[in-house]
Amino acid sequence: MNTAEAIVRILSDSGVRHIFGLPGDTSMELYDALYRHREIQHIMTRDERSAGFMADAYARISGRLGICEGPSGGGSTYVVPAVAEAQGSSSPVLSFTTDTPVSQDGRNVLTEMDQEALFAAIAKWSHRIKSPETAADVVRRAIRVATSGRPGVSSIILPEDILESPAADQPTYGLPENIDCPSARVRPDPDAVNQAADLISTAVKPIIVAGGGVVRSGAWDELTMLAESMNIPVATSVNGKGSVSEESAVSIGVVGGNGARPYANETLREADVMILIGTRTNSVTTLNWTLPSRESISVVQIDIDAGQVGRHYRADASIVGDAKLVLRDLLDAVNLRTTNVQDRKAWLAELANHKQDYFDQAESRASEPGGAIKPQRVFSVLRKVLDPETVIVADPGTPTPFTGAEYPLKYAGRYTAIPRAHGGLGFAIPGVIGAHYGADGRRVVGLTGDGSFGFSVGELETISRLDLPIPIIHFNNSEYGWIKELQHLFHGERYFSVDFNRVDYAGIARGFGLEAVQVTDPDDVERAVQTALDSGKPWFIDVVSESPLTETPPVATWQAAEAARSAAS
Repeated sequence: MNTAEAIVRILSDSGVRHIFGLPGDTSMELYDALYRHREIQHIMTRDERSAGFMADAYARISGRLGICEGPSGGGSTYVVPAVAEAQGSSSPVLSFTTDTPVSQDGRNVLTEMDQEALFAAIAKWSHRIKSPETAADVVRRAIRVATSGRPGVSSIILPEDILESPAADQPTYGLPENIDCPSARVRPDPDAVNQAADLISTAVKPIIVAGGGVVRSGAWDELTMLAESMNIPVATSVNGKGSVSEESAVSIGVVGGNGARPYANETLREADVMILIGTRTNSVTTLNWTLPSRESISVVQIDIDAGQVGRHYRADASIVGDAKLVLRDLLDAVNLRTTNVQDRKAWLAELANHKQDYFDQAESRASEPGGAIKPQRVFSVLRKVLDPETVIVADPGTPTPFTGAEYPLKYAGRYTAIPRAHGGLGFAIPGVIGAHYGADGRRVVGLTGDGSFGFSVGELETISRLDLPIPIIHFNNSEYGWIKELQHLFHGERYFSVDFNRVDYAGIARGFGLEAVQVTDPDDVERAVQTALDSGKPWFIDVVSESPLTETPPVATWQAAEAARSAAS
């Protein structure tokens, strides 16, 4: 047994069943080991970045460790965007890249580079294995690091000669208990819980802002129980979508700069106590730390990462611990105190009216005749025809803000995967593949745009080769719409390097083996989506859609700028 096979045995014994990647010269021993262990399915991709995006989406949707692999040189550099996204979004991912031989270090071997330094800048932990005796321990440590604490990426670099070396009687036991994430839960300090409960119990208008940490912890039941029993509205970040059912009376949807409904942001401005749970309070969720005002609100902050607590808002009460365990203890503590629960019923009723008005207006916009198809029409159809357990994988651009604001999740849980750490284009087409294998039989739908299409079009062949029953809905406005809207609103309409030629995207998809159709009539959207869903085949729906220049997405600063322009004209 060589070291490559020892590594694969550890993964297999840990319960790993899917690895996403593609081969290279330095990967031959690893591939031989995978060939001998067919209990692990290797999903061959067309690009290392795509392999990383697949592993990321798999991890988000399954709640388990995602694994990608790629070769040295170009392979290790191509996977960097995906590793950075997974790390920034706290996805538990194990990234393997093979490498040139340790025995030839410093001799300018083709593809030689300092991979350990490369990945140290973007991963939670990076390590190059330099001897076969340490390989098994390194792999097990990497699994623990990726799935515990604040989850992230463990990067292991595998030199070619180490993979070929005898395994030196290494123990190849796995860590099945560490594959699920979080693999270790941290209980909070009771005194900190009581301090937070005191603050919450005296609040008049408290609000919860739930981030991706709630979803990653699987804490949606505990959050729902706390919020509904205390009549506390719940807002989420984009990554926190799914922290609570968006049909619940307490849900006000996404807040911040991208994908928020205006009334949700106003509700956060009115609050007197903000309860932050598993959110990094980044610039988008807080509208550059103006939502809410730092001076006007008391803050309870809950996070597994002590380094996040008090980072952007003064924490009047702080709790370090796993969201699921913290919320259980916090609910018990709050229940022992007198609260303003009944007084908040009228507030929630008012918010319910705002929510209904918002969707009434969205339906009205969706039904407007003529012109290119409005994104609202597509999302109106999705709300109507998709099973509520459908998983949505969305790209930046048009898909993200409309998914955030106009696709309410009926159930709490892991139902969306959106790359919000770095907002890189090209996530959705590979992401649907990872999500499919992580979704435990639930349907997966991809939402992409023509800007993203060019980044990951090759993975249409992967979807076709695997015959995955995935519809991809493509918003085609022939431009880098996000950037063109910035030029429109804030740069004097000086449009530069943002427009595409008209492209037969449906024809390209058919060339890769998918069923495909272009839709130009709003009345045909529902029929196209339903046909794709009913077929059980890979489908591509090219929707010729309206530009952000004439149909402003739910992006707070853009809506404010459009309102100012209208008022001035």
